[in-house]
Amino acid sequence: MDTKPHTDIGIWYSTWYAKTTDYSKSNHENTWTAWNIAVEPLLPDGSFGTYDSIDPNIISFHLELMAEIGIDFIIMDQTNNIDVDGGYINARSLMTARTLKEYNDSPEHTHKLYYCSAIGGIQWTRDYATIEKEAKLLYERYVQSDFGSSDYHYTVDGKPLLVVYAGNSGDADGWANYAGDKIYSSRFTLGWANNASEAGCYGWAFDKGTKWHPETVVVMPGWDNRKGAKPVPRDGGRWYDQSWQVVLDADRSPERIVINSFNEYAECTAIFPALTENYPNMPYTNQKGEYDPYYYWNLTREYIRRFKAKFGE
Repeated sequence: MDTKPHTDIGIWYSTWYAKTTDYSKSNHENTWTAWNIAVEPLLPDGSFGTYDSIDPNIISFHLELMAEIGIDFIIMDQTNNIDVDGGYINARSLMTARTLKEYNDSPEHTHKLYYCSAIGGIQWTRDYATIEKEAKLLYERYVQSDFGSSDYHYTVDGKPLLVVYAGNSGDADGWANYAGDKIYSSRFTLGWANNASEAGCYGWAFDKGTKWHPETVVVMPGWDNRKGAKPVPRDGGRWYDQSWQVVLDADRSPERIVINSFNEYAECTAIFPALTENYPNMPYTNQKGEYDPYYYWNLTREYIRRFKAKFGE
């Protein structure tokens, strides 16, 4: 896929929403209640409500809408350790990859989508060996599967992309100097995400504003992790507009644009249609203060249209 002549548009995708019971306070049984996420996303039947990320009908619905507005690949967020809480997030990520294969294999779907994963165990271990350990797990579970080829797995420079969220604990320079095993990690192209808003990274918050880079540019509507860090207010879509304007004002297009995010409700970066009036840190209101559950989704559609029109995509 990395030989495509146009800019690839990616989006962070959260696969950790469990709903095996209605009221459990365990996040791997009901993430919505455990994390107090008072958001009701759009469902396939047109209503709004919560869901389980392991449901292939939900995944297919998301993929169809992403394809409709021009998204090319998803970054599955597995940054809280691949097998955390009994592996419930990884199980849902695997289902997402399998469902994406079925989506791409269907002749009726002419706009293909691709997936990759983001890891992040190093943010706690502060040990670069963690990257190699997680790369091995992902290689064995994804790349070596029937949904692991470049027909489904997003590639950069001829290898599957693996995004490393390092928090404040590590970076590409430190990894380059790491002398330990890189057997499995060398089978991926590594991208980096951290908390420094660095140009060329794949995330995370970019609270210092979007920065243009010839390879990767991150755009986001706002951010609030509700843990004492200074939030990035959405300001009726103005922050999102400023992010996209960095791309639209450039004299050339980057290799990829990464949107943060599709459905990361815990840190309030989501753009997917949802009822959010009971979740004040993520207001879906326009610059007139009018509430619209589709506002950020429609904004994204328009920004992608404008980008493709300018650069002849």
